[in-house]
Amino acid sequence: MKKSFKKASLCLLAVFVIATAWAQQKDISGTVSDDTGEPLPGVTVAVKGTSQGTITSVDGSFTLPDVQQDAVLVFSFVGMITQEMPVGNQNVINVAMEQSIIGLEEVIAIGYGTVKKSDLTGAVGSLKGDELDPQANTNVGAALQGKMAGVAVETASGDPGSGVRIQIRGAGSLNNVNPLIIVDGIAVESMNNLNPLDIESIQVLKDASSAAIYGSRASNGVILISTKSGSLGEIKINVNADYGIQQIGKKLDLLNTDEWIKVNNAARDAGGMDRIPIALNPEMPGEGVDWQDEIYRNAATQNYNIGASGGSENLKYSLSLGYLNQDGIVETSNYTRLNMRIKTDLTKGKLKLGQTFIFSTEETRNIGNLGGQGGTAVSAATMMIPAFKIYDETALGGYAGAWGPVMDVFNPVAGLNLFKNESDYYKLLANLYGEYEIVDGLKYKLSVGATINETKGFNYRPRYVVGSIFRNEKTTLSESSGMSKYGQIENTLSFNKEFGKHSINAVVGQTSYKDLYRQISGSKKAMPDGIYVLDAGTDEANSGGYEVENTLLSYLGRAIYSYDNRYIVTATYRRDGSSRFSKENRWGNFPSLSVAWNIANEDFFSNMGTSITQLKLRGSYGILGNQEIGDYQYMGLITSAISYTTGNPSELWVGNIQTDYPAGGLKWESTATSNIGIDLSLWSGKMNFIFDYFRKKTTDVLLRVPIPLSVGAGSDPFSNAGEIANNGFEATAIYNGSVNDFNFSVTGTLTSVKNEVLALSTGTQRISGASASHHGSAVTYTQEGSPLYSFFLIQTDGLFRNEQEVTSHSKDGELIQPNAVPGDIRFIDANDDGRIDGNDRVYAGSPFPDFSYGLRLEGDWRNFDFSLFFQGTQGNKIYNGFNTYLEAARVNTNYSSATLDSYTFNPDSEFPRLDMADPNGNGVDNSDRFLEDGSYLRLKTFQLGYTLPKTLLNRMSFDNLRLYLAAENLFTLTDYLGYNPDIGGNGLSSRGVDFRVYPLNRSYHLGLQLNF
Repeated sequence: MKKSFKKASLCLLAVFVIATAWAQQKDISGTVSDDTGEPLPGVTVAVKGTSQGTITSVDGSFTLPDVQQDAVLVFSFVGMITQEMPVGNQNVINVAMEQSIIGLEEVIAIGYGTVKKSDLTGAVGSLKGDELDPQANTNVGAALQGKMAGVAVETASGDPGSGVRIQIRGAGSLNNVNPLIIVDGIAVESMNNLNPLDIESIQVLKDASSAAIYGSRASNGVILISTKSGSLGEIKINVNADYGIQQIGKKLDLLNTDEWIKVNNAARDAGGMDRIPIALNPEMPGEGVDWQDEIYRNAATQNYNIGASGGSENLKYSLSLGYLNQDGIVETSNYTRLNMRIKTDLTKGKLKLGQTFIFSTEETRNIGNLGGQGGTAVSAATMMIPAFKIYDETALGGYAGAWGPVMDVFNPVAGLNLFKNESDYYKLLANLYGEYEIVDGLKYKLSVGATINETKGFNYRPRYVVGSIFRNEKTTLSESSGMSKYGQIENTLSFNKEFGKHSINAVVGQTSYKDLYRQISGSKKAMPDGIYVLDAGTDEANSGGYEVENTLLSYLGRAIYSYDNRYIVTATYRRDGSSRFSKENRWGNFPSLSVAWNIANEDFFSNMGTSITQLKLRGSYGILGNQEIGDYQYMGLITSAISYTTGNPSELWVGNIQTDYPAGGLKWESTATSNIGIDLSLWSGKMNFIFDYFRKKTTDVLLRVPIPLSVGAGSDPFSNAGEIANNGFEATAIYNGSVNDFNFSVTGTLTSVKNEVLALSTGTQRISGASASHHGSAVTYTQEGSPLYSFFLIQTDGLFRNEQEVTSHSKDGELIQPNAVPGDIRFIDANDDGRIDGNDRVYAGSPFPDFSYGLRLEGDWRNFDFSLFFQGTQGNKIYNGFNTYLEAARVNTNYSSATLDSYTFNPDSEFPRLDMADPNGNGVDNSDRFLEDGSYLRLKTFQLGYTLPKTLLNRMSFDNLRLYLAAENLFTLTDYLGYNPDIGGNGLSSRGVDFRVYPLNRSYHLGLQLNF
């Protein structure tokens, strides 16, 4: 009996304990709002000390099941003050989060560490990932355009996968002007392969104070890209799908066959030339062939991404997979990209381990160069005479082409379909780190990273006969493979501690880098049709290869001291040793110093009762370096495998010769930068304003100095022989507001940079830039007193209207233009020597704008949201290389419709007369006739979205489902007559020269974003 009672008592006790424990667990729900009562979606709600957590939905609500009564909930959100709430007896917990004024407690990445925004003393631009409009944007660089003051972005080409050109606060070198790009701590050559949806944030270090920690690699600015990390809570899946249609934004207005015959006959008649056979007997009369219609298409683009993230207090993870397939608006062109990313962070006591792996493959099919003076398919489509037919079934290859006394322009349709120009890219980024907290605030970090990039090129040309000008009797195949291996090891010791009113944030470190590149190539001819391997070729075998290597060893240090969050001082120092310089000049030192004063935190200011919630003054000065001149430039290069005969009887010997002279005494380019800035915030962060004025002066510019040809060198040697200045300002204004249920934000940016070459070699040296025609002279030059690669052209002064005007244009009784007649262009004799020639070129403008700007409007009303982004430039010039052929009418190609209104047909016209002999030089490609205003305003992105209601999402077991419509490059307002005023070209020297550049597309998108 006693035993039975004892057992019963134990059972009752167990039931009581279980019931008590069960009673202590309960479901907690609630709503999170901001300080105005508006719901906050995306707030992390976590049970402190566990991996349990969730994220608030669109209406700010949340539910957490099975929460212990003694638990503490932690509410965190970017830009808000983190709050902790004990559960206790509550079943419903509603939280009103307070704004951290303009994100002053937000942590900003500044290289080898972070700093609170309130302690920032340098000029650093920052963007969140969602501000890149990543749903419809497929290129991170293009998504930056116009969104950050001081950062100029131009498209290199509209060719899919072609990327962009980025300059930060102007161009300060004649060599590499690209910024240093750091992705999750690893330097990369390009961001083209990154998936915009993987980006958490981008910071741009623009002045010496912020960038000096990167020393010799930072003179062009630094872009720090952080990819998404895992967060506390259960696993979250996000899916993004986007489908779009692209089309050419604008076509050039060209002549049809009948119009072309009229213009060509008139030009040849005026020049005393016989009319050509294709004009007398056109293959395609009447309208003829619209070659632009034949090569441009409506092209599809598809972009799919899936990601997963989550974690506990000890382990957080983020995974993603992305696929992009983009057809180009030019037939056969295509870009395909596959992205995979894994990022984890593990914390165990004082030890923290982490890794990032990013792998991507890219496949491109480019339009390439077709051969002849027509160049690419884009330019050939504007120059090909509409009277020629497209196809010829009797010809080898099946295509017709140009014949007779016409310019050698390849049939663009034939070129696109016959030729294969393909490139494949395989890229791996890996970074592993370990961090250990030695004592409170003192941490040691070891980071080991590498990138491996492989590029494969494939170029195939079959046998063909295209017209009477182009033929290839042997199939041709060339292939290349290049691999870059980059590795880095970084050791840093950081200290971050507050002592009452004092705060110290310091880091010291040692880093080493090694970069190795190796390439091989081969080509053969005469392989059987349809066989695409080199071993199948039997003729003209060629091969080659090379390897280059460079290393960099560095020591760095930075200390940020703050007193009472009012006075902040930052001192940075870096010492770099580069293998690109000789031993006596191998090391460079790069210091910087900056200060800031948080005026709004002063007692006297807080007592004034103003609407100003933040007012900070900043000032900085520092020196940055540039080593981007290529490898082995200080050495005398040896050319091998040089054959010669000697002896009697003669024998063939193979030897080596020195072809370049050593550039003795080469040292670092140095860029001294000063910056003054102000940060202003009004009405608790509703209105924010940032303004910076800067001055950059680059000395010891590395450039090639001409030496006499008699020296026998293969190229001019490098020397430190130039100075370049960039001065300007940048401003950003942000306003956040709401009207009833409508929330909105307006962000504007404005940048102005004045570039000037202060010194260049002996003072008279002129460096040629880009030309705007196939065999033409350069239209841009670099010389003292002007911006880099400015336009220097012969000035025009209208047309001669009668013989009296021709005869009055004279000097000392001699005609300045003896071959001119009414209807010809009057040129200005700038040097007053009585004749017109290349010596009359004068400064005609700069490819750099007077200012550039961006304007972003976004808002939401209930379940709807929208965003508009405008960007543009003002004051830059563009040389229209297309019109050097289309309007000159000097050769037998197609022409612009503007020729129909020439002086030949309309004596009141401003368009000069047609004369194919052109004795007056109306069509010369070194006058300002074809120089145009490149200013433009573009609606770059538009997006309209709708998020499904919470009640419907709950039934579908989704956290969020958003549908959207979007458009890219919807319209462009400009006076420029070419395809596109956003001209990046092939580099700094060709900026502003529109010569055979692939046009940008306009695109329309439909997509969805799903979270569960």
